[in-house]
Amino acid sequence: MEINKIVAVLVTNNRLELLKEALAALRQQVYPLHQIIVINNGSTDGTGTWLNTQTDIVVKYQANSGGSGGFYTGIEMASQLGADWIWLMDDDTICKPDTLEKLVEKLLLVDAEVGFIGSKCIWKDEKPHMMNVPAIKPSFNGSVPFNTFDDINVLLIETCSFVSLLISTKAVKEVGLPYKEFFIWGDDQEYTRRISAAGYVGLYCSDSIALHKTGVNYFPDFYNDSVNNLWKHKYGFRNEFFMIKKNKGFAYFIFWLAAKVGYTSLKLIKKRTDNRLRFISVLCSSAWDSIFFNPKIHRI
Repeated sequence: MEINKIVAVLVTNNRLELLKEALAALRQQVYPLHQIIVINNGSTDGTGTWLNTQTDIVVKYQANSGGSGGFYTGIEMASQLGADWIWLMDDDTICKPDTLEKLVEKLLLVDAEVGFIGSKCIWKDEKPHMMNVPAIKPSFNGSVPFNTFDDINVLLIETCSFVSLLISTKAVKEVGLPYKEFFIWGDDQEYTRRISAAGYVGLYCSDSIALHKTGVNYFPDFYNDSVNNLWKHKYGFRNEFFMIKKNKGFAYFIFWLAAKVGYTSLKLIKKRTDNRLRFISVLCSSAWDSIFFNPKIHRI
């Protein structure tokens, strides 16, 4: 297994202080990085000016295309730089000095074609971050149980977030790039599932720790969330519905969509005490958009 060149991709938007902290952590990695790429997604808080003073990184400036557009660009650039593996994260990902080293150690111990391996993501209180819980894959090809490698603190997974995720460039070349049009939410789940579906092993490493420094430790909850996050749910629902359409076919999708919208609306009316119409409106708008939403996979 080639692990000669690892390129880190860090996507940022208007969080300069967190960006500085995240970059400092990357520079302190025990395992050497071949290069660090920062995708500046249209920041307006002085991030660009500060990045211009950093001479040891590669910076790409682009209009804000969300996390998915940032990772699309970053993965493409890292591949062009000759990376064997690409390490992905947002600007609020603060790694420990040995976060990458632990991931590489596990890769060298696992006798399988690994497509990606993710870190254990924690919050400020060191408890698991609810947004970054991977989906366990019961077995690989029906013969390798999910806990085959638990003696080295590694589990088989099907999906993982882009918070300290190390992916194989070989897998990228086979399955293509993430959907940049997703903008936010669901892009990491879709992409890692796509890699798993291509026959690659996905791994979760509990020894590799990354702090996801969000304001609160939460998992998006449509029924209790603030109206300030409605725009995120609009993208999230559209992307979720699109994946049903892609995987199940249009006929199944239409019937499923009607049932999903109806059930979710009724549940929302029952559980929410405020802004019900605004939330239902966003749900219906996402459903309508998903009918015509049809992004293509781009390859390198």
